[in-house]
Amino acid sequence: MNILFSALATLLLVCTLHSPAFAKMKITFATQDFFPFSYKEGEKIQGPGADIIRTVCKQIGAECKIEMLPWRRSQAMLSIGQAQALFMVGKNKKREEFLAFSPAIINTEYGFFECTDAPLNYQSPQSLKGKTIGVYGPSNTSHQLNKIARSISGNITVSITPDDLTQFKKLSRLRVDAVYSNRDVGLATITMLKINNIRYTGTNKKLNYYIAFSKKYTPAVFIRKFNSQIEKMKKSGELKKILDKYGMKMAL
Repeated sequence: MNILFSALATLLLVCTLHSPAFAKMKITFATQDFFPFSYKEGEKIQGPGADIIRTVCKQIGAECKIEMLPWRRSQAMLSIGQAQALFMVGKNKKREEFLAFSPAIINTEYGFFECTDAPLNYQSPQSLKGKTIGVYGPSNTSHQLNKIARSISGNITVSITPDDLTQFKKLSRLRVDAVYSNRDVGLATITMLKINNIRYTGTNKKLNYYIAFSKKYTPAVFIRKFNSQIEKMKKSGELKKILDKYGMKMAL
């Protein structure tokens, strides 16, 4: 009986995935300007997330649209069903309440950047005592920095701006003592701005990035099919090949 039920369930899933309704399914993926993870060249959205989404959607025969918007607007669109997915995002308990996540895609980390004209000499969070630390926010990064600030004995000042570029420019001019950032974002920003007096000085937290789907507005059958294809790409090496183009590390 269990074997028969399992076979029928599998047949139903296969039929659903190949039905005209699935073929016409339109999924909107929203992101922010988050160089080097997502950015625009001309009118086209580029980056590893966009490449992966386009590849998967083509392979599973789904029509997918990618939009780049301010992060708050992307999240607002998701909340009312105008977008069904967000990328690239970190996972936390609050988000897991309303988002279904893809397999882990990119492995990255948060850490500190210092100005070589006045090195921070970061060893641990205690190195931050009495310092002013810049960060992009509100974001997961700024939330993590605020946790660090609360955990150490000794005050630090958290300086938040709505973009990364401003913080690295300030650090180069010693208007902040350090910048807390995603490592890949920081290294790409330094290269883009052609700043030669900033370096990455210490890792604080390792994390993975995902594609996340609205549980309310994304058909469960689409999420299963999409995530299954991501797993296949990880096993075949196709996902690593895409990430290698951007110098990024695949999450295991």
